Amino acid sequence: MADSRRGLSISSYAVIMVVLVVVAFVAYGLFTYREFQRVHADVEATAHAAARDELRLVMDRMLHESEEMADRFAEWEEVSQQLDVPRYYAYWRSYRMFNHSVLPDYVTDAEVYDRDGVALAKLDVNELPSQIGTPLPPAYVDYSTTEPALLVFRAVPAVAGEAKSRPRGYVGLRISLLKQLRENRVYRYIDPQTIGFAPAGKATMTWAELQAATQFTVRENPMSKAVSGLLSGAIANLSVILGIFALLLFPALVFLIVRPLRAISAHIDRLKSSPGGLMLDDLAGVLPIAETEKIRASLNEYQNRLIDVHSSLEEKSKELWTMAHHDALTGAKNRRAFDEFMKNLPAMLGERDIGVCFALFDVNHFKAINDSYGHGVGDQVLNVIAGRIASVLRRGEELFRIGGDEFAVVLMECDETSALRIAERCHEKIVGYDFSRLGIREPLRISAGLASARVDDIEDLQNLQWKADVAMYRAKRPGHANVVMFTEALARDSEGLFSSWVNTAVYDAVVYGKGLLMHYQPIVDLGSGKICHYEALVRIEQDGEVIMPSNIFPVVEARRLEVELDRAVLRRVLADLRGGKVQLGTGVSINLSGPSVVHEQVCAWFDDFKPLLKDYRVMIEVTETALITQIGLANENLTRLQQLGFEIALDDFGSGYSSVRYLASMPVDAVKFDISLVHGLQDDTQRVMVTHLAQMILEAGHQLVAEGIEDVATLEAAKAAGFSRGQGYLLGRPAEHAKRAKIVFDNVAVFPSDRRA
Repeated sequence: MADSRRGLSISSYAVIMVVLVVVAFVAYGLFTYREFQRVHADVEATAHAAARDELRLVMDRMLHESEEMADRFAEWEEVSQQLDVPRYYAYWRSYRMFNHSVLPDYVTDAEVYDRDGVALAKLDVNELPSQIGTPLPPAYVDYSTTEPALLVFRAVPAVAGEAKSRPRGYVGLRISLLKQLRENRVYRYIDPQTIGFAPAGKATMTWAELQAATQFTVRENPMSKAVSGLLSGAIANLSVILGIFALLLFPALVFLIVRPLRAISAHIDRLKSSPGGLMLDDLAGVLPIAETEKIRASLNEYQNRLIDVHSSLEEKSKELWTMAHHDALTGAKNRRAFDEFMKNLPAMLGERDIGVCFALFDVNHFKAINDSYGHGVGDQVLNVIAGRIASVLRRGEELFRIGGDEFAVVLMECDETSALRIAERCHEKIVGYDFSRLGIREPLRISAGLASARVDDIEDLQNLQWKADVAMYRAKRPGHANVVMFTEALARDSEGLFSSWVNTAVYDAVVYGKGLLMHYQPIVDLGSGKICHYEALVRIEQDGEVIMPSNIFPVVEARRLEVELDRAVLRRVLADLRGGKVQLGTGVSINLSGPSVVHEQVCAWFDDFKPLLKDYRVMIEVTETALITQIGLANENLTRLQQLGFEIALDDFGSGYSSVRYLASMPVDAVKFDISLVHGLQDDTQRVMVTHLAQMILEAGHQLVAEGIEDVATLEAAKAAGFSRGQGYLLGRPAEHAKRAKIVFDNVAVFPSDRRA
C-alpha cells in the first residue's frame, strides 16, 4: 500500500514563508514605531527639564545681580548725602536719582529710609512701603499688581568715624521682572516671549515660589524635528522596499528557484567586493519577471537617496561648525573661535622668530547708541565697524567679535609700528564713514588697545589680551589718543583696570596654580577649647597684593571655573598637609562648589587624602544650594566620600533654601549655622526660634557649628543655645600656618568691628 502521507507543495511553503515574513515585519515595525515614540517623548521631557533648570539659573543670577545693584545704590555717595540733609530728598529723588547710571531702566521705583526704616519723604507715586522693619526683610516678590516685581532692601553702610554697629539708613528697590526675563537674557531652550507667571493668589511670595510659578514654552528644536522626519521617512521607505520584496518572494520561489538565487548570489558577491557605487544592472535577461526590475530600480533609488542624505548631513555639519565659530550679525569669528585661536597660538607660532601684536577695538558709548536709536541701529553700526576693520586687515588676518561691541585681531609678523599704523587706519576708516545715513547725529569713535609679545615667552603670549585691555581703557580716557600701545608704565598707572588684573590673576591661579595659597581659620570645640578643624580659605597673591574671596569668586563664577578652582584648592591643601602647615591631630575643612559635588570624578579627587586620614580629620563643606540643585547625585557622591572616611558638613545653613526636612536625607555629619542665624541669638524674638532649630538638629545626631563668633556675648549665646563648635575672629583669624591645637577662652581677643573674609 502506497504511503498516503503527502508533504506540502512548494507553493504552500512559499505562502507560509511570505505570511511569516509579513507578520514578523509588521511586529518589528510596530515595536520600532513604539520605541521611536518613547524616545521622542523622553527627548521632549529632557528638553523641558533642561529649560526649567535654565530658567532657574537665569532667575538666580538675576536675583544676585539685583542684590548687587542694591548694594551699589546703598553705597552711592549721594544716598548718604540725602540721609545727612533729607530736606532736598523729594527734589533729588525726582530729578537726580533715576538719571544716574546707578539704577537701570528696569528699576521702577527706589526709596531711601532713615535709621528707623521710615521713608525720607511721603510721595504719591511711591510704589515701595513708606516704612520697613529692621532687621531688613530678605528680598521678596510683590504680586499685588498685574506684573510681579522684586523688592530688595539694603542697609546704607556707616562712613568713617561713625559706629559701624548701626547703619546710617536703608534703601529699597522695586525691580521689574518680566522685562528682564524676556529682553535682557539669552536662552537656549526657552522662548523668552512666552515667559509669564501663573496667578499667585497672594500679595507676596518668596523667590523660590516665584520660580515655581513661572511659565514658559520650550523652543522647538529644528534639528530634532529634521532628524525625526528623516528617520520616519527612512522607516517608511524601508517598509515599502521590504513589502515589495515580500510580495515578490512567492513567485520567485514558485516559478524560478535556481537561476534567480544564483543571479542574486552573484550580484551580492560583486557588492561585497565593490563598495559604494555599484548599481544593480538590468537582470531582465536572467530573470524574466517585471517586478524584478522594480526591485532593482528601488534599490538603486534608495542607495542614491542614502548617498544624498549622507552628503546633506556632511553639508549640515559644515554649516553648524561655521555657525558655531562665526558671529551671525557681523560675519566675524566669534568668542569660541577666538578662545580656540588663542589656545593654539603658541603651537601655531612654533619656532618662528616673528612679531605678534594683539589689537582690541571697542566702540565708544555704544550703549548710548542702543538706548537712543534702538538695537536695530546698533546692529547696523556693528556691521559697519566690522566691515571697516576687516577691510584694513592683511591677507590671512581674521577679525573676532569677542563681546557686544568689542573686536579683536591678532596681527602676525607685525611690529609695534606696523600695528599702530594698522589700528590708526581702522580708526580713520570708521571716522570717515557717514553714520548719519543710519540716523546717528553724533560723531562715532572707537578706542583701540594694542599689545605686542615675544614669541619665545609663553606667559607673555597668554597676557596679550589683558595688556590690550589696559591699553584700550587708557585710550578711552579723556585727553588720550584713540589708539594706545601697551607699556609696563601704563600698567602701573592704570588704576581703573583692576578688574582686568584680577581676572588674569584668578585665571592664572586656577588653571596654572600661580599665586594660589590657603589661609586656615580654626573651628573650635566650645567646651574644651580644642581645635577640631581648620577651614581652608582661598587667597591669591599677585605682585605683592592679596586677592580676597570677594573678588575671586565672581570671576570664577563668571568664567565657569568652579571645578578647576576646587581641583587647584585640593592640590594646594594636600601640599600644605604634607608640608606640615596644619597641626597634627586636628583636621582640615575644605569647601566644594555645587558643580564639583555632582562631578562624576569627585571621589577620585580625594584618593591622595586617604593616607593622611590617620593623622588628620578631613571635612568636606558643601552649601545647601549645591545639594538641592541635584540632590540625588550630590547625596550619592557625598555618601561615597563619607564611607571612605571623610566628614561632611552643611555650610551656611539658614542663608538659602534649607529646612530640617532636607537634613533627614542628607549624608551630613555637621551643620554650620550661617552668621545671620548666629547673630540672631542676640535678639529676643529670634533667640527662641534659633535655639529650637538647633535643638532639633542636635537631636537628629548632627554636630552644630556657630559661624561669625566675633565677641564674647555671641560666644556665650552660642554655648547656651547648644552649639558644640564655633568659628569666628574671636576664636582665631585665618592664617597661612595652622599650628595651634587649643585655645584658652579667658585670653581670646575681642574684635567688635571684624567680619569674616
